[in-house]
Amino acid sequence: MSKRIFYISRGRLAAYPVDGQVRDPLEFNADEEGLRNFSRYLDQFPREPAYILVDFVEEEFREDTVPHVFGRDRQAVVQNKLNRMFRDASYATAMFQERERSGRRDDRLLFTALIRPELLAPWISAIDKYKVPLAGVYSLPLVSGALLKRLKVTASHVVIVSLQSSGGLRQTFFLEGRLKISRLALLGDLRPERAAPVLLSEIERLRRYLNSLRLLPLNGPLDVYFLCSPRLQAELAGRAHDTPNTRHHLLALEEVARRIGMRKDYPDAFAERLFVHLLARTPPQNQYAPKRQTRYFSLYNARRTMYGASVLGLMALLGGSGYNVVNGINAREDGRTEDRQARFYEERYERARSGLPETPADSRDMQRVVEAVDELQRFRQSPFDLLGVLSDAMSGFDRIVIDELEWVNSAEVDALDRNASSNRDRGRRDAAAEQDATQRYQLARVHGHIEPFAGDYREALELVKRFEASLRAGGRIVDVTVESLPLDIGSAARLSGDTEQVANTAGATFALRLALRTAGETPAESTPGATSGVTPEVISEALAGAMAGPFPGAIP
Repeated sequence: MSKRIFYISRGRLAAYPVDGQVRDPLEFNADEEGLRNFSRYLDQFPREPAYILVDFVEEEFREDTVPHVFGRDRQAVVQNKLNRMFRDASYATAMFQERERSGRRDDRLLFTALIRPELLAPWISAIDKYKVPLAGVYSLPLVSGALLKRLKVTASHVVIVSLQSSGGLRQTFFLEGRLKISRLALLGDLRPERAAPVLLSEIERLRRYLNSLRLLPLNGPLDVYFLCSPRLQAELAGRAHDTPNTRHHLLALEEVARRIGMRKDYPDAFAERLFVHLLARTPPQNQYAPKRQTRYFSLYNARRTMYGASVLGLMALLGGSGYNVVNGINAREDGRTEDRQARFYEERYERARSGLPETPADSRDMQRVVEAVDELQRFRQSPFDLLGVLSDAMSGFDRIVIDELEWVNSAEVDALDRNASSNRDRGRRDAAAEQDATQRYQLARVHGHIEPFAGDYREALELVKRFEASLRAGGRIVDVTVESLPLDIGSAARLSGDTEQVANTAGATFALRLALRTAGETPAESTPGATSGVTPEVISEALAGAMAGPFPGAIP
C-alpha cells in the first residue's frame, strides 16, 4: 500500500512517497507560496494516506506518576494531568514507563506535548481541506526508540545523536530502553569540520544536565551513538575520545540504513530519512493527532475493509461457479458414459435374446407375474401351495385347459363368492369371528375348458366330475364347489337341440371354486382378500396371461 510521510521541521515540510521504499521528497516552505504549492499537491493526490512526523524544538518531555487505575478512570486521570502540565494539550500524549515498587505503587508515565500547535496548524488545515486520510501525528524522539532494537543496543544509559537537514542536532536519552528526555539544538553551520566540535560540546552539556537530574550512574558510562555521514564520522573520529564517563560510538548512516532494512544506498548526509523509514515500516498507534483530524483515515480503513470483503465474496462466488461448472461438465461426461454403457448392454441383451427360443408367454405378462410374486412374497402370502395341489390333481387330465385363476388368502371359506347378499356377508363375518383366528384359507376360482371337444357333453361332464374327485382325493382341499359345468343340467335350465350330426367345436367350459386350508402363516393385513395393492383380479390376470398358451395338462 502506497503512503506518504510528511516530515515537518522548522519552517518546512518534506513529503516522502513510500511504496515499499522511501523515495526522494517534495519540499514545501511554511510561507504563502509553499502552502499554495502544498495545497495543489494534495489536490492531485488526495486519497493516499499520510503520516506526519514532527521534529520541533518546541516539544516538552515530563515525567510524573498517576494512580494505578484502568479504563475510563485512567483516561480521565491522564487527560487531567496533561491539561495541568501543558498550557495547550491539543497535541499531547503519555507513555507508560514503569510501576513504582513502593508506596501506592503508582504508574510512572512520560508526558510529552507540542507546546506550539500553531506550527502545525497551516499544514493540518490543508490536509483537512482536501480530506486526506491522516493516520496520525508522530514525534521523532518517540519513533527513534525503534532504533535501539534494530541496532541491538544493550547499554542501560544511551544517547542517540543525529544531525537533521533543518540544522537541528537531535539528542535523545534512553534509560533501560525507555525514552526519558530529548532536545533539539539548532546549529548555525552544518559543515562537518564546523559541526563536529559543536556536537561534542552539546553532548557534554547534555551529560551534565542528566547528572543534575540524577539519571546517570555514579560509576557507569554514558554511551553516545552518533548517526553521521562519512565526512562527519571522520571529523568525530579525531576529536571524540572515550572517558570513564562517556563512550562514543560512530555509526555511518549507510550502515544504520542497512540494519533497519533500507535496501538501497543511503543518499543523504542527514538522518531524517532513517526515521521516516522506521515510521513507514512499522507505524505505531497515533501519538498526537486528535480524533477529529484522523476521521478520514478511519473512513479510508472502513472502505478498504469493505473492498476486501467484496473481493473475497466475489472470489468465493467465482470459485463456487467454477466448481459448479466443473461438476456440470463431469456430470455431462458421466451421463454420456452411462448412455454408451446402456446402449452397449442393450445391444448385448438383444443379441443374446435373439438366440433364445420363443417363449409361450409375452414378456410383459411374465413381468406382471414376477411383480405379483414379489408383492406376494413381501406380505408372506404365496399361492404356490394351492398351485401345487392343482398341478398334482391335473396329472392325467390332458384335455383340461386352465383359462383363468382367481386367488385370495382369507379367513373366510366363501370369500370369493361375489354374489352373496350383505346379510350373508354379515353372517359369514359373525361365523368367522367364532372360528379360530389363526385359521387361514387359500381360495381359488378356476376357469377352464375341455379341448378337444367334439360335442359330447356327457363325456365332458364325466371328465369334470373326475377332475373334481381328483382335487378332493389329495386331502388338502377342504372344499370343492362346481360353479359351472360344460352343460347346465339344473332344473331351471332349458334343453334344445336337433337330430343333425354336427360336431360342436366351441369347447366345453367349466368353473370350480377351491378352498385349501393353510396353517402357521400370518398375512400382513387382516382384511379378507387384501394383499397391499395386489388384488385378486391383478393376480388372476397376471397368472392367466402367463399361462395363456395354452398349457394343457399339469402346471409345471
